[in-house]
Parts: sequence; C-alpha cells; structure tokens
Amino acid sequence: SSDLQRNEQRRQARYRLVHQPGTPVVVIHGDERHVATAVNDVSSSGISLCLPVALSVPAPVAIEFEADGLTMDVNGVVAWCRGHRPSDEEGADESFVLGIELFSPMMLLSAFRDALPKDAETFEDA
Repeated sequence: SSDLQRNEQRRQARYRLVHQPGTPVVVIHGDERHVATAVNDVSSSGISLCLPVALSVPAPVAIEFEADGLTMDVNGVVAWCRGHRPSDEEGADESFVLGIELFSPMMLLSAFRDALPKDAETFEDA
C-alpha cells in the first residue's frame, strides 16, 4: 500500500509556478547543456520542464540554476519525456516536456520559493 500512498502524495504535491524563474534553468546531460524554455511544475520529488530536445529515459542529468547569486547543481534522472501538450506552459510549443526526478529536490524548491504558490508551504514539512 505504500506505493499507492506515494502516488497519492505525488499527485497532491505538484505545483505550477506562479511565474517563471528569473534565471535560466539548465539541464546538463553529459557535455550537453540545454536551457529549459519553461518550467512546467515542481513537486517534492522533482521538476517538470520544457526542453527543445528529447532526452532518453532514464538519462542521468544535472539541473543548474542560480539562487541568491550562487550557481547550484542538483543531480537527477529523467523519469519520463513526452511531446508538448496545449495544457503545458506557454512559449514552448515545439518542445518536449521532461519529468526529472531529483536526488535533493529541496535545494531546488527553496530556490524557486518566491515563484511557488502560497499553498506550497507544505514542502517545509516533507
């Protein structure tokens, strides 16, 4: 039943950003760097974002972003990749949407805190 609970929690704890991050979010795959065209949503286990390229599943990646003037890297793995849908964030119609499971998602969430909806405080308890 723990798997079922985990799925329930994942569905609940998915937040669309109120606005896009002020600094670029870069997905590093091997020696390639891809700038995300949009961040779709964040959850307590990772991030969903739009990229101009598709990446294989499961591909090891690092998410690079700036927070408080520092550049940080969070390692993760591509959990899924699909074509863009109309319901995704604007401005990325020709792109792919990737779900990336992060090994230390709290770092990323704290960096995006000002872009999260106000009810996202539940992350503090996770």
